[in-house]
Amino acid sequence: MYTQSFINADASSAVAPAQVSPIESPERMAAFDRVIDADGRIEPQDWMPQAYRKTLIRQISQHAHSEIVGMLPEGNWISRAPSLKRKAILLAKVQDEAGHGLYLYSAAETLGVSRDSLLDALHTGRAKYSSIFN
Repeated sequence: MYTQSFINADASSAVAPAQVSPIESPERMAAFDRVIDADGRIEPQDWMPQAYRKTLIRQISQHAHSEIVGMLPEGNWISRAPSLKRKAILLAKVQDEAGHGLYLYSAAETLGVSRDSLLDALHTGRAKYSSIFN
């Protein structure tokens, strides 16, 4: 429905949000679908199907992980940069990538998952990052 990866995924392989949504009644699903169909906004505190919330968390955390992993190769070159100006340029790039990652982790936290659990999922291989960015 929202993504194939969650239809067949077992519960232990994904990051589980801290909040558990109330029963997914047909009335709530219909109201949610009406908002989506009307290109409306769904806020983190709004009711949403658990699979939808889980997909959002996965997508946001994957993007956050990609930003953080993307800064790592740049960071290795800071000490090797030939001038102070080039060191400053690399530092700015690393800070920019780290900031993007932190904003994204904060966005995921509004959906009810802790940053520690997101990082733990990355470190244990349960979560992925996209290598196309770096």
